[in-house]
Amino acid sequence: MVSPASLKSGIRTLPENRWLPVRALGFSLVWALLITGLVTIELALANQGMTARTTAVVILFALGSFAGALFARALAAFLSRFRPQQSARFAAMFFGLITGTVGMTAFFHFLQFRSYYSMTHSDILTVHWAIEMIMTGANAVYIFMIESAMLLLPWGLPLALAAAWDYATAPIERKRQ
Repeated sequence: MVSPASLKSGIRTLPENRWLPVRALGFSLVWALLITGLVTIELALANQGMTARTTAVVILFALGSFAGALFARALAAFLSRFRPQQSARFAAMFFGLITGTVGMTAFFHFLQFRSYYSMTHSDILTVHWAIEMIMTGANAVYIFMIESAMLLLPWGLPLALAAAWDYATAPIERKRQ
């Protein structure tokens, strides 16, 4: 089934492939909700009330896990083209979810640090500014890794394993042009 608009543009879209972006966004939304819920529960169990600080932490994890899941889905889909075996798809999604969630959340944490310290930093694109950026980044990553390890472990790993298993056992989605 080819639409008249796709005939004009020369791009054919198969009916079963038009929902791939919606599925990726849906997966990312569900992953973000799971990680956000996990972080909220961990903060509540640590007897921390919903203050501005804890709300900022929850929002940071929500944004980071959403972006990380998009990265994981794209990485797993790309690697599935070369190795469509179930074990390779599982490994690609698991690796993508862990690195994407932690990496993107750490990146957003760095951006928050950068905006906080930007008033005291030197002029942009100088050697002193570069050193300040590297040190701010190292400080942000160090603080984030210590704080996030307590929030994501141990329950983040079973969530990632379940999501990777779900992706690996699902039918392979391929874009054909």
